Amino acid sequence: MELQSQQAVWEIKVDRAVRPMAFEANPDGSTRRIFVQLSRLHGFASVDFANRAEVARIRLPEPRGFGIAEGRGETPSHGIGVTPDQKSLWVNSTLCNAVFEYSLPDLKVIGEVELPEVHPLGRAPTGAVPEWITFTPDSRFVYVSNSAARSVSVIDARTLKLVALIPVGDVPKRLNTLVPH
Repeated sequence: MELQSQQAVWEIKVDRAVRPMAFEANPDGSTRRIFVQLSRLHGFASVDFANRAEVARIRLPEPRGFGIAEGRGETPSHGIGVTPDQKSLWVNSTLCNAVFEYSLPDLKVIGEVELPEVHPLGRAPTGAVPEWITFTPDSRFVYVSNSAARSVSVIDARTLKLVALIPVGDVPKRLNTLVPH
């Protein structure tokens, strides 16, 4: 988007509806890659910003039976973020009921953190339905909103351990980190 005219400068065509995106920066702060979650893709697309082209589609690990009861076939993955230190990419999976960490720039799986299960009365357990992801400015903690679990998971990024589960009420989705100065 050109700021003065508010006109699109370029676009990239993808074959599915676009969901959340995350941006990886070059050392000078310019955009290196855009990671794009797409409808009906259990994973994300990687877009080379300089060449304005999709260069890869990364599939998340095999689904583990979550997301079906929650009706999440169209959006099997709906939360993605690059840590402020630009060292890793975090991607959630409703179908695995987990969040995965990938190293940057090579996009290798570092590990995963399982999210809480929901145990409705009289029904089989379901997943937390993870949504958006945010980080502390030092990249130490990862926050994941869990819309079905009515909570936010707090994950220690160094140990890949769930360190807190914050109850927040009905259907939390979008979240950001605010640091007052």
